[in-house]
Amino acid sequence: MTETRRRLTTEHAECLTCGRTHRLSATTGICNCERRGNLAVRYPLDSARRRALLDSTAADEPSLWRYAPLLPVERRFSSRLAVGRTPLLDCGDVGGARLHIKDETRNPSGSLKDRASEVVAAVAAAHGLRDVIVASTGNAAASLACVAASAGLRAVIVVPQTVPQAKLAQILAYGATVYRVAGGYDDAFALVEAVSRERGLFNRSTGLNPFTREGKKTCALEIAEQLGWRAPDWVIVPTGDGNILSAVWKGFRELAALGILSAVPRLVAAQSVASSVIARTHGAHSALPPPGAAEDTIADSIAVEQPRDGVAALMALRCSDGLAVEVDDRAIVAAVRHVASRFGLFVEPSSAAAFAAFERLSEAGLIERGQRVVCLATGTGLKDPRPVLAAASPEALGGVAPLVQPGDWRSIAPS
Repeated sequence: MTETRRRLTTEHAECLTCGRTHRLSATTGICNCERRGNLAVRYPLDSARRRALLDSTAADEPSLWRYAPLLPVERRFSSRLAVGRTPLLDCGDVGGARLHIKDETRNPSGSLKDRASEVVAAVAAAHGLRDVIVASTGNAAASLACVAASAGLRAVIVVPQTVPQAKLAQILAYGATVYRVAGGYDDAFALVEAVSRERGLFNRSTGLNPFTREGKKTCALEIAEQLGWRAPDWVIVPTGDGNILSAVWKGFRELAALGILSAVPRLVAAQSVASSVIARTHGAHSALPPPGAAEDTIADSIAVEQPRDGVAALMALRCSDGLAVEVDDRAIVAAVRHVASRFGLFVEPSSAAAFAAFERLSEAGLIERGQRVVCLATGTGLKDPRPVLAAASPEALGGVAPLVQPGDWRSIAPS
């Protein structure tokens, strides 16, 4: 038995609903309690692990594996890709706050989801599992296909029939086996759950696989390290199924438990008004007027009817004294344009929801002057520019580029 196999069995998983402890292994899924609760990986957060973590980060590993002491599998089972270690952009004073944007578009497939896929793929490789399946709205699918191609795994992908073409093309380019289901994300999720159960495929899907949270939490570890092992005042997270939100909280809490952070940030769940189960369950701050109703959203990556990590996400908001903010498509489209034109970062609509939420909080006076705020830019705008182009007028996008004649240099001048 390898060291990695021993390590996976000496740690444990805990049900977030009933508190029952489970042995941690590659087949760890959800609890068998009445509510079938999601599981969270638990580590001994002692002085030995603190020393190991600080020693590991001092080695300057240029990927999320610099945090190996807080991960459930060894670095030697990783893919060949450099996942993580993305920039934290200092945007300066914005509305009186010190704004930073965590640029997750720099990951190999262009989204934060690569962090989860990298760790899941390493766990699969450590146990000799070759086939991995996932249900996704697009980003997690592209991510798994990308990492699996590098790691020599076979990826099976199930996506809604409405998956954006750019994301579908990306998934196919990586060589994954792809199925479009005649329905939405929840239909894809149910289908993948049945396939993985009946055919024994390792399921990467959020909620069913506790290792996704372990990969995504490295985003929080990086933010803290990039700020000199200090926590920001706020972290704003685009939120659909709640897994990134719960992962970010887990990362900051583990650093605090190790005595590396003296404080933790307040979290904000940024949700589309058309898909806001977590926000509505948590409840909005009284200073935030409710946005208008919406039936659909261009923010497809955070559009889910049943949040698969909702319990953990709500727990993260409650424990961090966090807030939930709903934003509509008009605000999201404006945020795409604002982030791109002011900070040089083109993000997809779902990512822009974080900046739109930041603007709502600032306008309501809920973010104090001088506070440090981090918005997560979870995916690149190149994954799906079509909804933004369709939803915005030419004027909102800067107008139609004028046609000039060859040699007519007088017509060209800086604006």
